[in-house]
Amino acid sequence: MGKRGSACVFALQRVCACLAAVLYVCAHVTAAATCRSTRLSTAANVTIFPTDALTCTESPAPDGITGSFLLWSLKDQGTGYVSIVVAAPLDVGQWVALGFSEQGEMIKSTAIIVWIARGLPRVRTYYLRDKVESAVVPDATRITFVAGPELSYDSKQKTVFMAFQIDFAKSLAKPNFLLYAQGQESADDAPMQHNVQWMDKSSFPTGSVGESAADKLQKRVRTHGALQVFGWGILLPIGVLFARYAKSLDPAWFYIHITFQMIGFIFVIAGLGTGVSLANEINVHGLAGHKGLGFFLFALAILQVLAVIARPGKDAKLRKYWNWYHWWVGRLALFLACINIFVGLNLTKNNRAGTNPLKTSYIILLVLELVVFAILEALYWFKWNRSRPVNTSGTSLRWNPTDRY
Repeated sequence: MGKRGSACVFALQRVCACLAAVLYVCAHVTAAATCRSTRLSTAANVTIFPTDALTCTESPAPDGITGSFLLWSLKDQGTGYVSIVVAAPLDVGQWVALGFSEQGEMIKSTAIIVWIARGLPRVRTYYLRDKVESAVVPDATRITFVAGPELSYDSKQKTVFMAFQIDFAKSLAKPNFLLYAQGQESADDAPMQHNVQWMDKSSFPTGSVGESAADKLQKRVRTHGALQVFGWGILLPIGVLFARYAKSLDPAWFYIHITFQMIGFIFVIAGLGTGVSLANEINVHGLAGHKGLGFFLFALAILQVLAVIARPGKDAKLRKYWNWYHWWVGRLALFLACINIFVGLNLTKNNRAGTNPLKTSYIILLVLELVVFAILEALYWFKWNRSRPVNTSGTSLRWNPTDRY
């Protein structure tokens, strides 16, 4: 019985060992990334462009490397931009690269190299002048990125995801061939000679990429800015100009003034609504001050509307105090609105050319408004000084604020 029992235990151990080996192999086979097994929308957190329309190609793994390079790509038929997402096996102490070659050779190719530093992926563009390490030099001018590169790293699967959009029409790098490589890092984080390399002739599918969530959010930001600039920066100041300088058109000036102020107030409300919605989705430095000043300005606008409703008659004793209140609250609101518009414009991102067209347009608009105001104010005081009444003692009468509204 003893020998038979020992034999059974030994056989059971052999069976368990075989099962463990089978499970180990199956687990690693299952973990290997493929186009079919990898769902890009959940595996990589790509925010800079939509990935639904991208087509996946899988490069076979050569000897000496575990896993495959997966490449999702699409050339937008409208813009010509190429959207690319790469999934590559990467561990600490290694680097992986996607290169673009015109002649299908490593020399004179451009490579986007990724490595891990302090647990996070890092990326840099290199130009390969020759096969020696000293000829592999960083060069960010070779590729014109439209978006990205954006990186994410799965430490469990030891896979890095890299997403970017390239305008190859403006790039020095030519993507006739795609080069894939992997190697070891040197002590100074520089890429050493690669262990493995293989090449594919590139053929990007064409289609429509569409707008990313970030692009849609940026459009809403621009809409918010345009509404506030048009309301506070154009309509309300025009209404003020009519109230101050067009009194000779009585009573038409009053109705023109009210019309511009009410339309401007509607734009302010619309801008406030879009701003509140955006504030719940974004968090940038300086947003709290911009939002707080925006609510304060809206409160001043409400007070102005209520003041018009409660306006006393022209002959009322309170009329001159109402005029002072209405004028100075309005001026304060326009001054603070100008400041807050600049604060908001400074929170927005520049376009791909590094400029902010809305900010530039508002500066030009503000300069024109100040020039118009200065000219009209000078004409107003010149006319008033010539026409002001003189009393019996020969001195000019003082200006009565109740005469102006």
